[in-house]
Amino acid sequence: MRSLNKNFLTLVGIAVLFAVVAAACGTDSGESAEADVARIVASDRIYTSDDLVAVGAKLVKDYDVEDLPGAVSVWKAVFNKLDYEARFYETHEAAVAQGTIYAESVTGEDAIVTGDDVMWEEGERDRRKCSRAASTPHSSCTYSARYLEYVIRGNMILFCEGNEPSEALANCEKFMALTEAT
Repeated sequence: MRSLNKNFLTLVGIAVLFAVVAAACGTDSGESAEADVARIVASDRIYTSDDLVAVGAKLVKDYDVEDLPGAVSVWKAVFNKLDYEARFYETHEAAVAQGTIYAESVTGEDAIVTGDDVMWEEGERDRRKCSRAASTPHSSCTYSARYLEYVIRGNMILFCEGNEPSEALANCEKFMALTEAT
């Protein structure tokens, strides 16, 4: 009888452990913004810098695109106190085919924003931010990506700022919703 109780308690303990692990690994009912936002949306619409200005963005820098394959123009813009970079191509297909690899390289937590491996050097300083621990001198700056996410809509690749990738993607989507309404 004692052996039966011990086995029963062991099975109950294992079942409880599995239930706890399953609950911890389960999905959150409030899904992330990344799950709701498509990074690439095909469209025949041709965006220009005028579309950014039309929604209230301030264009602060026009980059030289000579060394960025396929790009027609690239602008740094500020909207609602956030930085954005908009890259314009002839078509949606060109933006995807020629711009995606460059967009991937400078966004996210593993972005390459300094050094010899930066794929497009023009505007390199604008695509990074200084991160340092509290009470450390300025010289101990660690650079990370300013733009954690990007979206491709029509012929435009839009890079967006945010504290987390999901926030950056949400900022992209809010900005794009405004430009699509114009």
